[in-house]
Amino acid sequence: MKLTFHTFAWVVWLSSAAILTLIMRNPLYLIILLLVARVVQNACGEDHTALKISLWRLSAVIMVFSILFNLLLVHVGQTVLFRLPQNLWLIGGPLTLEAVIYGAVSALILITLLALFMAFNSIVSTSDLIAVIPRALANVGVVILIAVSYVPETLDHLQRVREAQALRGHRIRGLRDWQPIIIPLLVGGLERSMNLAETMVARGYGATSGEQLAARTRAMMLAGLILIFGGWILSFSHWLPGWLLILSGGGFLALAYYEQGRRIKRTRYKISRWQTQDWLLVLISLLPLLLILLPFPAVSEDSITYSPYPLAKIPQFNPLVGLAIALLAAPALLVELSPLSR
Repeated sequence: MKLTFHTFAWVVWLSSAAILTLIMRNPLYLIILLLVARVVQNACGEDHTALKISLWRLSAVIMVFSILFNLLLVHVGQTVLFRLPQNLWLIGGPLTLEAVIYGAVSALILITLLALFMAFNSIVSTSDLIAVIPRALANVGVVILIAVSYVPETLDHLQRVREAQALRGHRIRGLRDWQPIIIPLLVGGLERSMNLAETMVARGYGATSGEQLAARTRAMMLAGLILIFGGWILSFSHWLPGWLLILSGGGFLALAYYEQGRRIKRTRYKISRWQTQDWLLVLISLLPLLLILLPFPAVSEDSITYSPYPLAKIPQFNPLVGLAIALLAAPALLVELSPLSR
């Protein structure tokens, strides 16, 4: 039995890692985040061999496409690799090393985000995610989570179909050879969809009593929208009062959703308790984010962001930032050192 964390703690971990991935363009830190995602998935998540294989294949496709796209369309940089004739539409001109590096960094950001979400999906089940969704957004959350969960299920089904066809002597040599794989994959997806739909109907999903929103809830929603719109208009001339109005409007909308959620009843088969390791995971997840967002003297902006233009250079590396990002792999260490995992 493995040491487990609360679902909301994992949501904080994913949010912090995703925000770090989006605000940093330093490839050295992105590589650390990518390794963190793989380590955490291997230690805390379920074993999905098909997902691991698909991640590296998809990563290769993303990397090649991003580099070629940026190389052929962005003719900026001082290190010219070679030139294409100027009469070629869009792609004509100098092809630079800086464009290759920028495309590789952009691809690395997408690959890191993909690895983080795949790790999160292998650790947290769909039912646990539904339990932490606000009750007012329960129906929307169920639909989104079902759609997300179909990705690993489809990949697992694809792996099983390919293994079954390989046992029959089938080999993929061209586009026509994909037909015995694509058709069973589509049929299996339709069967799972029908079974899921019948199960949800049998459990009464989507059944409503015809009850409308309360007058107070409508009033709070209307007030929130008016404040947000008014604050957005005011922010062009008065920045601080405008944003205060926007925040006030957001507060009214949050109260309206909370009020509506109280009218929705939810039953749970299992109640997750917030424990000490959950506080530790939240603290570790927020630490690198605060270190980068807050103005610390030891952390410069040049060491966080990176741009190869106009001349390619080696990115800076701050050991303090690198260590803080590596702390996101602490859940894997806690799971391995826990007596429950032995």
